[in-house]
Amino acid sequence: MQEKPEIICNIPANRFSILPWLLLLFSLTLTCFVGYRIKIDIDHNEYQKFESNCKEIETKIQTRLAKHKQMLLSGAAMFDASKEVSREQWRIYVNRLSLSRDLDGVQALGFSLWITPEQLKTHESRLRKEGFADYYVKPEGKRDAYTSIIYIEPFKDRNLRAFGYDMYSEPIRHAAMNQAIDNNHVSLSGKVVLLQEGTTDVQAGTLMYAPVYQKNKPIDTIEQRRAAIFGWVYSPFRMTDLLHNIILNVDDINPNLSLQVYDGNQIKIENLLYQSGHEVSDVSSLFSLETQIELYDVLWTLHFEQLASAEKKVDYSKFWIITGAGIFISFLLFFLLRSYFLMLQNAHKIALELTQQLRKNENKLALTNADLVQFTNIAAHHLQEPTRRMVSFVQRLKNELTTVSGVNDDVTISLEFIEQSAIRQRALVSDIQIYLAATQPRAAVERVSVEEILPKVLQRHAPLIHNIQATVTFGELPVVKIDLPRLYDIFNILIKNALHYRRLDSPPKIHIYGESFGQRIRYYVEDNGIGIPTEYHERVFLVFERLQVNDDQTSTGIGLAIVRRILESCDGSVSLQETAGGGTTVVFDLPAGITL
Repeated sequence: MQEKPEIICNIPANRFSILPWLLLLFSLTLTCFVGYRIKIDIDHNEYQKFESNCKEIETKIQTRLAKHKQMLLSGAAMFDASKEVSREQWRIYVNRLSLSRDLDGVQALGFSLWITPEQLKTHESRLRKEGFADYYVKPEGKRDAYTSIIYIEPFKDRNLRAFGYDMYSEPIRHAAMNQAIDNNHVSLSGKVVLLQEGTTDVQAGTLMYAPVYQKNKPIDTIEQRRAAIFGWVYSPFRMTDLLHNIILNVDDINPNLSLQVYDGNQIKIENLLYQSGHEVSDVSSLFSLETQIELYDVLWTLHFEQLASAEKKVDYSKFWIITGAGIFISFLLFFLLRSYFLMLQNAHKIALELTQQLRKNENKLALTNADLVQFTNIAAHHLQEPTRRMVSFVQRLKNELTTVSGVNDDVTISLEFIEQSAIRQRALVSDIQIYLAATQPRAAVERVSVEEILPKVLQRHAPLIHNIQATVTFGELPVVKIDLPRLYDIFNILIKNALHYRRLDSPPKIHIYGESFGQRIRYYVEDNGIGIPTEYHERVFLVFERLQVNDDQTSTGIGLAIVRRILESCDGSVSLQETAGGGTTVVFDLPAGITL
């Protein structure tokens, strides 16, 4: 008995001094990882909003051009349904469409007539008789075929420049007009400079064409459609005017969204059709997206950028709150554990001094043991108090948040993380307290019936046993001589481990029995759980060793170390074996008659 205090004092108490630093490093690393993932999620959500705005603009562009298509088709239908469409009828029709009010960006709505070389002189003469004395098809020159814009509304201002123009003479317009003829559908031209443009505020333009065929002629084949062409209802668009209002509408939601529209699939300055008013080069870009849309035989490339500004910033408040809370908890746990080990070192020094006194006088022995136990209890009390307060304040904060609307789920998750960490810290301090007191009896040493201990242990774990449908059976249970609290701790730890480290494909089965041999008694606790690899059979008895990192929140990695410490202080031993069929069997033995 007198030798045991000396053995305890020879254990260097400061060998665990690195643990607080390892805990701090692990906690800060985990905090950084969680913070990084949160930032990734924030950026992802912001990008999804940006992408949604881009899709909205793309849809509005397609919708706007679809309106123009229907407008042109209705104009073509007017020619199909009428014997002849006069200039006055065309004016009334276009006025009814209210272009300037409902279809911003549409410069005009007109009709271009197909003219063969044989019809050219007659055509020009007829138009001059209608009151246009200076009329001629321009540009002049001999060509295989001619077209002329004879109707264009509003017939005033810059639109007068287009009157009499042969669009078929210009390659880009020529290609779009042929597409409309050959396919009998609406076509869109590539980038052009409209005739209506002056020397200032020049915008990129494009034109949309709908073919009109001569009546009562077949148009089933391309050759038939080319032979039957009568003209085109067409509309010129100034691209900035066309798209500006679409961007203005999105500006209400996202004022820092920049858009460039390019003709074709290449981003080149010469292909630029439209650019929003934001100067991309002046500010940094948060996100960018490039998409292509096919519109009536042409391809447009849309390049979006989300610009950074003082008004538009990504909200990282959630990231800073969670990261700050993680750093605070990391240092809190560091100082708590460091304080604990500093007290443990002080206790070690005190134990050395007390041991020297015990060698001189055995009658101070009982008092010294009492002091050590009291010191351990006081230290545990002071370490438990901050965690109790933390849990209390977190629970109060969670209750307060239930009355606040719009609370972010991540804030609730963060509070739950803080609460669970505090609960785990409280369990850690409790197990350390048990570990330090494991060598001393906590009640009278007497013959204890295991049959009386086990029901109490099972009652403690009854909810878990019921939930996981565990089965606990018993064999022979010899009586042992030990204090009841420490025997309870042994079985409580072993049964708890067997319940928690279970297989997911079958309910836990635990069998407990004992046997006598000579002057000793041996107990077996068998389970069918996940098992422990042979190479770890000794390591798991070390303090803070856990093979499973996702186990129960109150698991501390000290349980088996407590079991070994109790048994070795009672001249016993403990080891692990593999259970037949899978699982682990804990084997421990005690003397038949223990003297303490």
